[in-house]
Amino acid sequence: MFTPDYLHSQTGIHQSLLHKMSLLKEPPILKMAPPGFHVVKRCAKVSKDGIKFFVKAHIRKNRGQKIVLLPENILYLYWYGNHDFPNLGTVRGFPEYSELDSVIQFWIDYWKEAGLKFPKDFDPFIVKVIIAVESSFKLKANPNSKKSSAFGLMQVTDKTRGDVINFKDNVLDLERADLEDPVISIAMGIRWLSYKYSAIPKNNDKNLFNTLRGYYDWQKGKPYAEKVLDLYNKSLRK
Repeated sequence: MFTPDYLHSQTGIHQSLLHKMSLLKEPPILKMAPPGFHVVKRCAKVSKDGIKFFVKAHIRKNRGQKIVLLPENILYLYWYGNHDFPNLGTVRGFPEYSELDSVIQFWIDYWKEAGLKFPKDFDPFIVKVIIAVESSFKLKANPNSKKSSAFGLMQVTDKTRGDVINFKDNVLDLERADLEDPVISIAMGIRWLSYKYSAIPKNNDKNLFNTLRGYYDWQKGKPYAEKVLDLYNKSLRK
């Protein structure tokens, strides 16, 4: 059983800020683990003598060398990371939801440091606009269509989760229910935006418009990209 040093100390993470938050909630310590480790939940076992006993929740090192980000790793990275970011502003027609600003900017910086690329005109505020369009900031947002498996703030689908787990690097392994947490949903959504930027078909401009188009659906995504950019521009002009 491995117990990292961080479990022996209090987090002390922006308590005054957390008090004001409406969508974010800091998870218990034993629901977080650094990359390369996973959380083993409390469970019952039976000894060789037939005696039932309980094993406390603990942290265990992953097998293998490939780093795959699990929900507990994503939460650990954010809640033990830097939250010192400026406010992004308010999307027109919605409350400010300023608690999401640090999450958005944290994951953009994280993925950039991991080597992922984004459009040159990529403004962090565009992610907030995407959330407004996709889910109206509802953590458990389900699609109107029964044919879609999209879920959460950024409406990540089952197919998207399946694709990301098979990436060569910067892999995330998530269940649908994990996307209810805004930190996890935004981490995945921004990772997918970067992938869609890299996957823009040849002979098409590598820009924000086509990234947004791909985030929805390359063949049907032009009206979606126009809708997001229209709301983005209207929100800036307020």
